[in-house]
Parts: sequence; C-alpha cells; structure tokens
Amino acid sequence: MLLASPDQQDNSLEQALEQAAGKTVTGAVATAIAAALFERHQAELAMQWIDLALIVQADCIEALAVRATIEGGRNDTLKAIATYRQIIAIAPAQVQAYREISLLYKNQRDWDAALWAADCALVICPHMADMCANRIDLLLRLQRDDEALRFLQALPAAIYDSPPLINARVTALNSSGRFDEASQILRSGVRRAMELGEFDFTIINQWLTYLVSSGNSARELSSDLKYFASCLGGDRRHQGLIASYAMIQAWLGDHAGAVLEIAGQHADFEALPDVDGDRAMRVFYRYLGQLARAHLAAPSESPPPPVGTLHVLGESHCLSPANSVFAWHGQVLKASGKFVMGIQMHHLAQAGDNVYKQRVLSHLRKITDGSLLLTIGEIDCRPVEGMWRAAARGGMPLDDLMELTVNGYFSFLDQALCERAWLPITIQGVPAPGYDLTDRRDPGDKKGFIAMIRRVNTLLEAGARRRQWHFLNIHAATARQDGMGNGMWHLDRYHLSPSFYQGAMQWINNRASDRGGPL
Repeated sequence: MLLASPDQQDNSLEQALEQAAGKTVTGAVATAIAAALFERHQAELAMQWIDLALIVQADCIEALAVRATIEGGRNDTLKAIATYRQIIAIAPAQVQAYREISLLYKNQRDWDAALWAADCALVICPHMADMCANRIDLLLRLQRDDEALRFLQALPAAIYDSPPLINARVTALNSSGRFDEASQILRSGVRRAMELGEFDFTIINQWLTYLVSSGNSARELSSDLKYFASCLGGDRRHQGLIASYAMIQAWLGDHAGAVLEIAGQHADFEALPDVDGDRAMRVFYRYLGQLARAHLAAPSESPPPPVGTLHVLGESHCLSPANSVFAWHGQVLKASGKFVMGIQMHHLAQAGDNVYKQRVLSHLRKITDGSLLLTIGEIDCRPVEGMWRAAARGGMPLDDLMELTVNGYFSFLDQALCERAWLPITIQGVPAPGYDLTDRRDPGDKKGFIAMIRRVNTLLEAGARRRQWHFLNIHAATARQDGMGNGMWHLDRYHLSPSFYQGAMQWINNRASDRGGPL
C-alpha cells in the first residue's frame, strides 16, 4: 500500500484542526486529529489526542482503533490486543478487531490464540478472504494440514480464486508436497489477478520468487517481468519492485551493464518512504547496483581464463562472488550464482519436504562438473529473525536450537549430495554483522548475539571437517575483536564485496588446518 504524501498528510491535519476550531471538541474530531498526526509520524502527540477523545467519549471505537494501531506499531502487542478487546466489549460484532487480534497473536507466534481470533472473525463474516487465508496458514503452522485442505476445499467459488486464497492454496499444496500443482495455480492466479486489475503483490512476489529461485525459468521470468511492468502503469513503488527482480535476473545472467541500466530507470524507487512490504527488495535493489558497479570498476587487466565453474548456491550471499573469476583450490574458476530467495538453514533442517528443498535440489540436479560453494546461514543469524528471534520467543534454548539447525542442515546436504561424492564442496560461514545493533536491529543481549554468530561458525566448520569438505571462514575475515564487522570486506550492511573472493583462499580451512593455518 502506498503511503499518503506529505501534502495529503498536511491537508488531513488542517481539515481536522479546522473542524475543531471554535467548537467543543468531540470524540470524533479529536480522533481525526490523532489519526492525522499519526500519519505524520507524530505518535506521541497523536496519543494525547486519543486520550482526549476517550475522556470526551469513553466508548469511541474509532479512537480505540487508532490507539491500538499505534500500540501495535510500537510493538506493544499485549496493549494493542487489550485495546482491541475493549472495542469488542463495546461492539461484539467488530470483525476488524478480531482480525487485528489474530494478526498480532500470529506475529507473536501464538498460533492457537491467533486461530481463535480468526475463527471469531469468520463467525461474524464467514467469507472474508484474507481471514480464510489466515486460518489456512495457521492450521498449517499447527501441523493440521488435512484440516487446512478440508477448509480450503469447502470455501465458496466466489472467494476461492481471490488473491489471498490463491496464496493460501499454494502454501497448503506446497505443505502437502504437491509442488507442481501449486506452481500451476500460482501461475494462473497471478495472470488472472493482473487481468482483473487486482495488483496483489503478495502473490506477484510469490510467483517471481518461484521463477527467480527455480533455476530453470529464465525465459518465463523475463516474459512475466515485462508483462507485469506493462500492467502496473506509473506506480513507482510497484515498478521498483519489478525492477529489483529484473536486476537479479540480469546479474545471474552476467549482465552487469543491464543491472545498472535497469537501476537508472528506477532511481526514484530508492527515494520513496521506507515501508515493511518492500524493505527486502529495496535491499536487493541497492545491493545489485553496488555489485554491478564494483564488477565494472574491477581492474582492467584480464585474469587468466577460467578452466571450470564454481557453482555458488544460496541466498543473496551467492550473488557477491557470481560472475567473478578467481583462484579456487589450485584452479582458476568462474563463479556462477545459483540463487534461492530467502533460504535458511532451518528450511533445510525441517522434517519432510518443502519448496526450499525442492529449489536447492533443482539447482543441484543441473551441476555436472566444477566445484560447489554453499552460502546459506546468514539469515538464520540476524537479530530480528532466524534462531535469535525464535529462541527469544520461547520454546527451545538457543544452544539447542543452533545444534539442531546446523545438524539438520548438514543432514539434508548429506542426502542431497550423496551421489555427488566427486564434487568438491565448500561451506561458507556467517560474516560478522556489518550493521549497527541498534533500533530495530537491537537484539537486546548484544554479547549473546555475537556469541551466537561465533558458535554457528564453529558448528559449520566442524560439520564441514567431519565430511572432509572445505570451510570458508568469512567470519574470521570480517570480524573485529568484539565480533562486529571490521569494514574491510562488506559491500553493504549484510553482504561481502566481490573483491573478497579474489583472495578467498587464504580464508579456506580444511583438515590440514589442524596442522597450521589456512590453505
């Protein structure tokens, strides 16, 4: 959703203040002023007007809704839930309050409570598409897959093909291992939504992620990117999101010039206000531009011609070495990125099959020669997601979670690579953080967070050694003594510069490191 422009925000505040001028302030007027202030990111002042609104009219639902929105935005989840419950006590049929409670509980990973609230919302409005989709997702998270499929199949045709339900159907089918069927539904659903003018970026992102991550859909991805761009008109945010995928595709195809050309056509995307919905793709937009500029600015002398390929498989970290030529275990190789959007170790450590495993296997099936470098694990080690956040929410202790995740990752690789014993394999570690541990990236216990990253690298190195694989110790290369990034090799807050890989062999350790030093 696009944010209101500053002019629109000023107008809404002016109109609310004009209504208040010379009058006794009502709950509705005070609420309108609060809402306008909140749009201008003045939450503290907005809350003062909400307090006034509730003094004037204690049962003002609109004021309570604004208060709950502000509380939720501050991550005061329990306060927000309590405020929504106040709304329900005043008006029991307030379906939106149940909807928001469900989403807040879901954000807390309290699946049972989130499901209860979703069910309450659906009692009031049985065919609310986004809540039906939410219910399916919650049932899947609770491992009640059969119940999710039965609920899905019982939905009326009127909402069955709506964008939220398309997304839910795809998720449910993927969870049951019906990957081909899921991709067909996603393909047809995206096309139908675009034809109807329903620009739901949840399913568009899901479809483009599938195409860019599968390793065998370059032609279809190129065609769909052009089609989506033609449908979206002049919407700068949506066009920028599409452009980010086009930049990934261009980089994977070794077209650095095309990456910069696309970036130049969408420079205003970076200047738009930051919102959660496109934060990840804006990181990609900036990262790909930096990669392309670094690649084109590399020394002009020609390196020795490569004698083979280094297949670099992983999330965004696989893009840094891609398209570069460098020495690797006594040979000169050219790196080729095998990209799987957002993949984490925990995806591969999970029991059963899933789309991430399928995408990794799809890439591995195409590797018939060369060497393999795996760049998976950094997302698992971020302060606001992955293992740190999972442990903070309760459940498994962090030490146990690290052991389980890394061991599960290696167990998957053992099975996936069992028929490729000839393939030289290197596990890349997790870099030291290049970002400050402040604001939304503040983990709370900073020393504990840094210790987690060190411990994960130790576990990865040990797992590689046991299998007589190599380990690329990028943590040692990037860390200061305190465990934070040293600034030598980071291209941005997360990713390494391509130049790191020109000397990467000095940070490679295998069993010979027991006898001293890097190889």
